[in-house]
Amino acid sequence: MSAIHTILMGDVEGSSNLEPEFFQNSLFKMIKEINSTYKSSIISPLTITLGDEFQGIVADNNAGTHLIFELEHYRIEHKLPYRLHYVLYEGTIDTEINTETAYGMLGSGLTNARTLLSSKKRDRNRFEIQLIDYFTTTQVQRLFSVLDGLSETWKVQDFPLIMDMLRESNNQWVADKHQKTRAQIWKRRKTLHIEHYRTIQNTIKDLTNFKA
Repeated sequence: MSAIHTILMGDVEGSSNLEPEFFQNSLFKMIKEINSTYKSSIISPLTITLGDEFQGIVADNNAGTHLIFELEHYRIEHKLPYRLHYVLYEGTIDTEINTETAYGMLGSGLTNARTLLSSKKRDRNRFEIQLIDYFTTTQVQRLFSVLDGLSETWKVQDFPLIMDMLRESNNQWVADKHQKTRAQIWKRRKTLHIEHYRTIQNTIKDLTNFKA
């Protein structure tokens, strides 16, 4: 019987310019860790369907946005030199959900999400959000676009510092860990827009009613 589900898909941006073995291994490790850590939020585990693509069925929209953030945090924490393109789509799946791997399922939701993921438009959003509720879709899509604009200027060599600033609001703690002064961390937090990023992230979670 057809039912509405939240579908999460993604792929590696610019994978043709990356060393295949490196990005495939790193993508596999990332997906494996996310599936293991957040299995209670996942109905059909994130599964690599092609060399640079993955898909899964998540518990709800709240879980979907949360997993996107966790994938982004993993990418930053592990200094991965590539970005991910995401599709979060709420739509129909006609077949029984495969709870072991995200293969063998059919439905317009999966088809439409795949179409969005495969789009080659130059102006495609890195975060494509299509939910049933129009207001939530519009607001979350806009906020993700702003979030992407803030983070696209971050350099890979700054990722460890950025991850610690995202996790810890205590500038002195971050300064001690990175052998910098508190004033230097305060300045970097400002120039890297860390607090703006955190505010937008929390707003997206609120809009999708995510309960941390």
